[in-house]
Amino acid sequence: MRTKPISVFCYCILFVFILSSSYLFADVDTLKRIAEGESDVAYIGLRLKTSSTSSGSRTVEEMVIHRNSEDSYRKFVSIIGAPKALTEENDQDKKQVDRNRDTRNRRGREFRWQRHRSQFSIKEIELIAQNYELELRHWGENIAGHQTDLLIIKPKHANRSTKHIYFARKNGVILRVEDLDAAGILRNMFVYNRISFEQKVVETKWKNLQKDINPQPWHNLPIITLAEAGKILKRKPIQPTYLPPGFQLADLYKLQIRDNHPVRLKYTDGLLDFSIYQTTGTVRSENTNRPPNRGDRNRDVPMITIGDTSVRKHRRGPDNGFGWKSDGVNFFISGPIPHSELQKVVESIIIKKDKK
Repeated sequence: MRTKPISVFCYCILFVFILSSSYLFADVDTLKRIAEGESDVAYIGLRLKTSSTSSGSRTVEEMVIHRNSEDSYRKFVSIIGAPKALTEENDQDKKQVDRNRDTRNRRGREFRWQRHRSQFSIKEIELIAQNYELELRHWGENIAGHQTDLLIIKPKHANRSTKHIYFARKNGVILRVEDLDAAGILRNMFVYNRISFEQKVVETKWKNLQKDINPQPWHNLPIITLAEAGKILKRKPIQPTYLPPGFQLADLYKLQIRDNHPVRLKYTDGLLDFSIYQTTGTVRSENTNRPPNRGDRNRDVPMITIGDTSVRKHRRGPDNGFGWKSDGVNFFISGPIPHSELQKVVESIIIKKDKK
């Protein structure tokens, strides 16, 4: 008789575990459905996109047309609240001329059609399921005339962002995304104010825009092995001995910047990623190939010392970064990870090299 309460308690625990596991798997299935919808469903729409920059927030209006995973493009339609003075030159002030020139060049690139990439790959979904909690809410309200549900992706580890995904209940296409930092402050978002899933509408618009878009074959960066990276660098690429919890090496890529071939090591937890660039070639600046002190971008860069190595500390938009040179290798690390965490990665690389 005494064992009965214990057995009942065990059955209750088992029931709760099975129930919670079924919810988790269901929410992973929801994320997979969203990824499939983003890939397979044809649509065209206008969305507002707000992002945080080093000088404040910035809102743009974008047009997105998506026929399939190959034919998916986006383009700025307008920049909301952009001051006209940014496009005017002042011959008496060379600094303002340089800033205006950079602004015009940047905006010229922004207003071209660019590839529109999917939010998640299957590999990323598996990592998200390991490092984040997924919560599905039947939200029910309309966005751009379509009934939506909400998937909340909450981190299991400290100092990570939270993502709110509002998706069309009918087909899984994402209609709104909110990225909140570790403090719960909204940093980036986009929301569609107009979107159509009518196949004929998409095809007609595609035919009208095809010449302007000038679609090109999809050129992915060449993925390489560690051995191939060693041949490019003529030495074994350095990997950190410390990684933020949940992060792992995803892929290695061979880049080309003029005559140089930097190697990029991409690390991810499924939702966030950072990259370590290594090259033995001559670089004009860390990862932008800009000459030193062009405009004001490379001025007043803070310097820190790790061991006997001087390290540059950067902040560009949402990304933090560090750059340094050691034993003929140029390193640059960048990603939307707190400076304190990235610095631990840098320290593990430098200390590892110093021990050799």
